Amino acid sequence: MSQKEIEAAGATAEATPAPAPAKASGSPKTTSRKPATIGSSIVIHGDVTGEEDLVVDGAIEGTVNFKDNNLVVSENGRVTANINARIIRVDGQVKGELYGSEQVIISPSGKVKGDIRAPRVVLEDGCSFKGSVDMDTENATVGDRATTPRLRPATARPVRPGRETPETGSLRN
Repeated sequence: MSQKEIEAAGATAEATPAPAPAKASGSPKTTSRKPATIGSSIVIHGDVTGEEDLVVDGAIEGTVNFKDNNLVVSENGRVTANINARIIRVDGQVKGELYGSEQVIISPSGKVKGDIRAPRVVLEDGCSFKGSVDMDTENATVGDRATTPRLRPATARPVRPGRETPETGSLRN
């Protein structure tokens, strides 16, 4: 979702009359405001959280948590962090894990090194992605990372004493 798409969604929300406000619901919703922007000359080291949409045109190193809002990493944006947002769009570079509660989109100019966990994932033609994708979000949540088993990289089996070659899965009686 580009900055133009976010602004267009906000304009559509302004054009339709809203029912009586129900602020007591407890969950913040995306408003019709323009998204916040981290400029191209800004570098942030640490945690970034917020309750509005964000466009990253600069650099962030740390963690990014916008769980109920959208995050766009623009073509000039560089993020080295674990990201948690509703919809994540990557047009720039991201190194870290991406947790999208709705969707993760990597555009043709986007480069991602890290795992993606979201119910919907779009890898557009021409994007660069190295990692794994987990679209089973019913059983796995962001908080259970410690309980999720990690697979070890495949290694060669050791050679048993007295043998010159490793076993290749032959059955013995």
